[in-house]
Amino acid sequence: MNQKNTLLLNYSLLDSFTNRQMTSDFLETNGYQNLVIFNIPQDVDVLTLKDWPKLKGLFYVNTQAHIIEQGLEAIQDGALWFPRNVTDIWMREMLESEEKAAILTHNLTLKEVKVLSLLSKGVNNTKIADTLFISEATVRVHLHKIYQKINVKNKQRALQWCEKNIHKFSNLPD
Repeated sequence: MNQKNTLLLNYSLLDSFTNRQMTSDFLETNGYQNLVIFNIPQDVDVLTLKDWPKLKGLFYVNTQAHIIEQGLEAIQDGALWFPRNVTDIWMREMLESEEKAAILTHNLTLKEVKVLSLLSKGVNNTKIADTLFISEATVRVHLHKIYQKINVKNKQRALQWCEKNIHKFSNLPD
């Protein structure tokens, strides 16, 4: 097995000894194709690890030696080696991002999202106007544009759309 192309990095050295850019430069300069991070504590937020360059595998603290060996062999053969809970977390995060991206493909502006959010809470046009410091006529214009973008004909349908989708806007910037 040619392990020359895999860099093994102890988790305890991340951020104190090295960082992503240093690691990326080192991998490139020395011809490494793979990065494996080992000795990861069980309670680490693994979302912070997914963006490391050329990351092909992760191993927790106390991973049995035969599992590490099996994983390194698989990585050398071109496979990825991540614990199931890690892939689950990363997949859930990716799906959530895709849902938000799908919402954004409706091309809703942030102001329109705010109008929809207030609408979904049962706020009337006058109160929406007061809350957003816009006129009621502007609220009606926003609602008309929103209806077109989300492909509904009226406020009732927009409210039904909100029931299914408004939660996807919760982490968008104000």
